[in-house]
Amino acid sequence: MNKFILTVQGCLLHPENYTKDQLKENYRAADAVYRAKVSAADAAEYAAARAAYYTARVEYCLNEYFQLTGENRQDYIDAINKGNK
Repeated sequence: MNKFILTVQGCLLHPENYTKDQLKENYRAADAVYRAKVSAADAAEYAAARAAYYTARVEYCLNEYFQLTGENRQDYIDAINKGNK
């Protein structure tokens, strides 16, 4: 499971659990990883983290990530909800 995407999806589901600083750090960390990678899935991961920080296009970027990687979005939602009990 991608930790950057998990944070972004978690913020969508439970925004009260995330501060702007946490989202900013998630974006910076994803940016550092993205600079070392160049695949389309990595670009989507970076875009989702960036969008969460800037609060624009989050759903679009997450949809792109899940489509490109083939990962199951529901797995992320279940993990977030499990940790939020």
